[in-house]
Amino acid sequence: MYLIAIALTPAIALIWFFHVRSIYTPPTRPIVTVLFIAGGLCALLALMLNHSVEKYTTLWAGASETHLVLLFWYFGVGLNEEFSKLVVLLIVLYPRKDFVTPYQGLLGAAAVALGFAALENVFYLERYGTMTLLVRSVLTVPAHAFFSIPMGVLLAYAKNAPTVRGQYGWMIAGLGVSTIFHGSYDAWLSLEPDWLGYLSYIQVVLMGWLALRLLNHPPLKQPMGGGA
Repeated sequence: MYLIAIALTPAIALIWFFHVRSIYTPPTRPIVTVLFIAGGLCALLALMLNHSVEKYTTLWAGASETHLVLLFWYFGVGLNEEFSKLVVLLIVLYPRKDFVTPYQGLLGAAAVALGFAALENVFYLERYGTMTLLVRSVLTVPAHAFFSIPMGVLLAYAKNAPTVRGQYGWMIAGLGVSTIFHGSYDAWLSLEPDWLGYLSYIQVVLMGWLALRLLNHPPLKQPMGGGA
């Protein structure tokens, strides 16, 4: 049981950090809890999508051609996993009338991503043991939150967009940014030579800096979005 606690604690601690550090009113704790749990469940959707890509396409992590490996990490993993998180945000957070600020989107996306990462931690604990879990806790768990935070912020822009085209434009932009972040992180860890893996650490630091900058993003004072 204590190992399960170790798997969940980093994710819960990061949610608490984002919850208390902002100067703006956060979403209610029940909504954040629902998003966290639903984020764990959406990991199962991502698992099915990832498996489908490996089974029905030539994209997989062990492909001999580098471009196939890169396409796998960006579209076979990054896009699938960030899309799965977006589905939860669109179902749980986006329809709420009180969802109006970028910070609410940030915390919502972080909660979903950290629920996702927490369930992944449980799976990794069973397969690879405690040491892998500890490494993931300080690197991959926060990385998942940092991948998805831009998507949550831009979802607030979508909610404030005056046109349908603007709404979908911001949603797609958010999904695209998060997919690029996610795919790049996985690519650094998988490519040769091994020193490229150190770029993943640099990326996590930069994404963390961006998340802190977005943490106190001011409320949108006027609707944002594309033209009619």
